Amino acid sequence: MSRHKTLLHGLSAALLGALVSASALGAPEGLDALKARGKAAADPTEAMAAARALRRAGLLADALTTLQKALGKARGEETVAAVRLELARTYLDQRQPKRALNQCDQIHKLAPRDEQLCIAEASLYQRRGSIALPAAEAVLAATPGHYDGLVAKGRALSQLGKPEEAEAALRQALKSDATRTSAPRYLAELLIAQGKSKDATALLTDARRVDGDDPDVLVLYGEVLPPGAESKGALEHALSVRPSDARAKARLGQVLLALGEPDRAEKLLDDAVAAEPRQAEWFAALGEVEIARKQPDLALRAARSALAIVGNLGPAKLAEAKALAMKGDIDLAIESFEAAYGFSRVDPSAPIAASRACLEGGRLTTAKAFADRATEDFPKSAAAWEILGDVHVALKEPAEAKKAYQAALAGEGPVDKDAVRRKLGALK
Repeated sequence: MSRHKTLLHGLSAALLGALVSASALGAPEGLDALKARGKAAADPTEAMAAARALRRAGLLADALTTLQKALGKARGEETVAAVRLELARTYLDQRQPKRALNQCDQIHKLAPRDEQLCIAEASLYQRRGSIALPAAEAVLAATPGHYDGLVAKGRALSQLGKPEEAEAALRQALKSDATRTSAPRYLAELLIAQGKSKDATALLTDARRVDGDDPDVLVLYGEVLPPGAESKGALEHALSVRPSDARAKARLGQVLLALGEPDRAEKLLDDAVAAEPRQAEWFAALGEVEIARKQPDLALRAARSALAIVGNLGPAKLAEAKALAMKGDIDLAIESFEAAYGFSRVDPSAPIAASRACLEGGRLTTAKAFADRATEDFPKSAAAWEILGDVHVALKEPAEAKKAYQAALAGEGPVDKDAVRRKLGALK
């Protein structure tokens, strides 16, 4: 299928999952074994363990079948309640919160604490932290220190805009049971949202030591790390455990693009947006793939598909700007570069790309203005100083270029420092 049709209509069902099959990423031969384990589960306890493993692998229909069969065999109120709680969690993974809440209702007379936990988790899925918090508190009132109750409380507090209290609850959960990974996962998400990526990375590193096959931890780890061999390996491992994970595919596609593999990146991103077509950032990433391929019309189509979903998405506006510049529409490109930076000021990508486009388009004054903005707003960015040096070279200002290149060599972030040294050596 052509890239044009992919962007407009998504992939065919036959193509979905073709790239990241279990064999493609070296997944263990476990999916068929997991299905067989679910079918063979002889009692509810075995069935629930099998269903959890099936859910982790993304085999939600099989998990549901296993639990429904277990429900018919369950005896005793606590056991029936436990099976229904797992059913609710499976429905949430299937994005069916109403069915999950129906299971919560069924638990009411069996185990009030589990009913409240069920309500908390379903409400968190619906981003109703104000409902989830009292439900989580009810769990903790019934069983102080309850791990899942603490995790639910932390997540609810996070949704309610109380990060310090959320962190305290999640750290209490982590302290109460260091053998589980949901608390460090959600705590890492909270830290990332606060700009504490280094702390989140350390937390996720520890979580991987506890459970190296948790796909949610692996995906988050692959997202918080910069593109490189380590993030690539974590994401490939996540897909070997859960081959259908669209989020892992999208991030791996972005990593591969940064590593210079646009063909593989495109296939992964195509698969991701076909599975979840409302993810604007993934369309924006496809735009960057087409920029790398020197296909500005396709890049524009992808970028504008993203902007149709989220009109103020910085990465999408940046892809649009790059495509316009590639087509020679430098005036329109400059407007889009300005808008892209206005939408997203978290890194210097937009002014750096704008400066380079203006440099290539012969707009040296504008190129200098964008480069100055990049170095002023991000004084530690090696890439920002490098582009400023390039502009000074074009302006025939070798002394200023030398200062900029030296700052680039002392700077931080991804940049080819050997190339910068060659530029520095070429100055007269």
